[in-house]
Amino acid sequence: MEASQTIIANDSITSDKILRPYSFLRNIHIPRTVLVIASEQCLSVPQDLKTFTEGDNGVHVYYTKKLPLSNNINLPIESIVLVYKIFDRDSLKAIKDSLPYIDVRYLVGKCFILVTSDKEFCSGDTEEIENFASSYHLPIHFVSKTQDAGSDGKPRLQIPSNLMAIYCPPVGSDVNSLIINATIARSSQWVKDGGNTQLT
Repeated sequence: MEASQTIIANDSITSDKILRPYSFLRNIHIPRTVLVIASEQCLSVPQDLKTFTEGDNGVHVYYTKKLPLSNNINLPIESIVLVYKIFDRDSLKAIKDSLPYIDVRYLVGKCFILVTSDKEFCSGDTEEIENFASSYHLPIHFVSKTQDAGSDGKPRLQIPSNLMAIYCPPVGSDVNSLIINATIARSSQWVKDGGNTQLT
């Protein structure tokens, strides 16, 4: 019964609802657009969304609670962020429901899972999302929230600028150089830690 329900759900996904990479040549001096998919209560909107645009990236951010987007929205999406909040079951459901609407070409270096939490957690709390990410070969990154609360008293999301630089390169940048520099930085950290740091 469960299998038949899955087939029916997939059959309802029409081609025009699938989010596809922008097919036209892009001007390298035009800021890129990142699509953030997060269920309600995962992020403090718009405060947390601003952290994606900080630093030298200069990206535009488009936010939605789930896919598909409205048929009349045709954005040149550069990369996709799937937000998972630990202890929030709705966040995983939003990711699972949205994934069928993402063109497979995004899954090759242009889509990743961002894991965050407002509370302390242990490795066992992330096992489910890590297994899910592994099954789709999706990169997974853990991002903390700052203790400096905003006007609403909630901690703020803190996204490293070098993370967004890989998935949404700064305007006019050399993508190959960014990847090489990031790899060198991670390898240097691995050597410094005596090989104990996992290179993800």
